[in-house]
Order: sequence, then C-alpha cells, then structure tokens
Amino acid sequence: MTRVPGRAWAAPVVCVALVLSVIVGALPLVSFLRDGVHLYCEYSDVGESAPGTFMCADGIGYIVPVATAILVWTLVSALAIVAMSAWIPSTLRPRLVGLLALAPMAYISVIAVQSIDRLRVTGQPRDFWSGPMLVVTILMGAFAAVVLVLFAVRGPRPRLVLYIAGGVLMVAALVVQPGMLAATFLALGLFGASFVLDRAAYRPE
Repeated sequence: MTRVPGRAWAAPVVCVALVLSVIVGALPLVSFLRDGVHLYCEYSDVGESAPGTFMCADGIGYIVPVATAILVWTLVSALAIVAMSAWIPSTLRPRLVGLLALAPMAYISVIAVQSIDRLRVTGQPRDFWSGPMLVVTILMGAFAAVVLVLFAVRGPRPRLVLYIAGGVLMVAALVVQPGMLAATFLALGLFGASFVLDRAAYRPE
C-alpha cells in the first residue's frame, strides 16, 4: 500500500472522534432534539395568560433520528478515510476532509430547521428557535467560511492561522450548544484530521 504522509495519524483521529460522538453525544443529542428544537413535539396553549407547553414523545421515540444521524456520520467518516487515499493529490486531501467536517453540523441543523418550520405552521411562536440555534448557527457559518477559505489559501502559515480560527469556532459552538456535542465532536475530529494532513503535505514525513 502506498504510504500517505499524515494518514497514520489522521485516520485514527476520525475513528476516535466518531466513537466519542456516539458514546458521549447520543444522550445530549436526544435532549437537544426534544427540549431544544422540539422534534416530535406539539405546542399547546394553556390558558390565555400562560406561555404554553410542549407535548413531546418519550426518549424511545428519538431512537430513529439519532440512529440515522449515527449512520450518516459513519458514512461521512468513511468518505473522509477514502479522501486520504494515495490517488488523491496531497494538497487536496486536507481540503476534502475539511469540507466533510461541515456535514455533521449541517445535518443536525437541517433536522432543527425542519422541526421549527413544522411548529411554525401550527402556530408555534418563531422566537423559540433562537435560544438553541441562533448563536451556534452564527458560529457554524463562520466555521464554514473558514473551511471554504482554506480551499483557496496557500502556504503553511496562513493556513495554520485559519485552522486555529476554525478550531476555536468549533470549541465555542460546543460551549454554546452542548446538545450538539455529537455533531461537534465529529466535526472537530474531521477538522483535526484535515489539519494533520495539511501539515504533512507541507512537511512530508
């Protein structure tokens, strides 16, 4: 097998991140989907002066979306390993893996938006989404911008600065919205693997 600089470290980073995202992040993800974005919930007014309550499914009802998320992230991780192949140019490998780092957060965001839109149709107030999603969405948007800029920027020093900025944004997203721990862990793992490959591309082992 052709030796790929950096892959010996980058591939295990992705695998460990995937395992941690499942073991550590599954329960917080259920809480986020239920209590954060109110997936599988119905909004009910309780009297004219009361703010209303959400009637949600029990924990078992969230097995399917969580299992689907785990399947999607497993496929994303597999694609990241493929992106480390020798037949892909060394400067393209970190860019592809970095791009895949956007997938976990984007997938959870899509679920959140769909849930919010459904509740909005039933008359649920719009501003309920801002608490769990607004700040983390801004951070994810900034992280996506960093990943896209990395596609164009050359040179080890400016790229190092961008990787540091991206890592800080993801850590901030983790602090702001711990319910998305599973997605953030995997995104950090993929971005970290991208960094390892990037350093190896400029400093071959």
